Amino acid sequence: MKKTLTTSLLILSNIIFAQVGIGTTSPNVSAALDIKSTTQGFLMPRMTELERNAIVAPAAGLFIYNLDLNCFQFYNGTTWSKCLGEVPTNKLVCSSAISNGFSTVGNPILATNSLTISVIVNAIDTYTFTTNVVNGYSFAASGIFPTLGLNIITLVGTGTPLAVGTDAFVINYAEKALTCNVNNKVVLLPTRNCLDYKNAGNNIDGIYLIDPDGAGGSPPFNCYCDMTNNGGGWTLVFNHNSTDGGLFANDAEADQTNINTPGLTTNKYSILYLIDALRSVPSKYEFRLFYPELSKTNHWSQTFNPRSGLSPTNPVSGYIPIAISMTANGWGGLENNSTDTYLDGTAANTNWYYSIGSQNSWPSAFPIQVPAENSPVSKVQLYIR
Repeated sequence: MKKTLTTSLLILSNIIFAQVGIGTTSPNVSAALDIKSTTQGFLMPRMTELERNAIVAPAAGLFIYNLDLNCFQFYNGTTWSKCLGEVPTNKLVCSSAISNGFSTVGNPILATNSLTISVIVNAIDTYTFTTNVVNGYSFAASGIFPTLGLNIITLVGTGTPLAVGTDAFVINYAEKALTCNVNNKVVLLPTRNCLDYKNAGNNIDGIYLIDPDGAGGSPPFNCYCDMTNNGGGWTLVFNHNSTDGGLFANDAEADQTNINTPGLTTNKYSILYLIDALRSVPSKYEFRLFYPELSKTNHWSQTFNPRSGLSPTNPVSGYIPIAISMTANGWGGLENNSTDTYLDGTAANTNWYYSIGSQNSWPSAFPIQVPAENSPVSKVQLYIR
């Protein structure tokens, strides 16, 4: 009896401490179980999700093969893992698909009227997005995803809308055979100014086609619209970078120059001659004067036409401050006054602070700069709405 007990203990000791080799008599020293075969594989427990969920108190690290999902899973101590070995794939977020702005009948699609869609990128890859052709136009985008995670893709439009309405587009993600739906609005004609575009729901800064006189004899033209600052809907009427663009030769050049190349990158741009046509309320001018280098803005309205000449008063006639961050050196709204500039904001005074259309440098030293509130700057922008 004693001999039998001793033998059993020795066998149990070997079971507890010995390595196990299947298909080999020399299991790897780092492995408790070493299976070797060139003709067969290792088959772990296979079960449905219902059977998996019925396992009582699964141990952390427990592995199974899920027959419903056709993949391996393990228990992490709290929950079952996602499928292991799943090939990373990119997915569309259809709820993010939007139309940026709207299109106009008979006019080519503008860059500002685009579609955007978010993609969860799990693998850097090329992409091709296209839409169906609806009402004479469509959208597309192609390239390589720049980063993992959430990417926002912009589909640029081509073509010319044929009729007013709301057009239904299907965004096709060619590489993954995925689709999302989005609508785009088409309106009748180019609006009078940027504020009309803003009021119609367009919130993207950029170049827009406008037609201030509507059915009048003047053709529509492109302009830059600021849709985000101080309520948006601002039409850029003046942009000056004196360091890169130099000074204005005279009032005539400051009144209109580079009218066919609107935007913040045009160093000398002016459509001041159009301010009467561009204002939204015929009885007043609402302006926004902005100095990028100072991050300062004056927002106000006035009834006095700043192109008409010297103001007899300070502030100018009908001046109403709305959001003013600069008041030094006689600020009082815009007038046409000094021989050093076309317009300035030191109303009823020969000084030319808040210069619009500088014809001389201030101070007179390199680099070429112009006066703002009380300091020299090189960049100045004026908007109207």
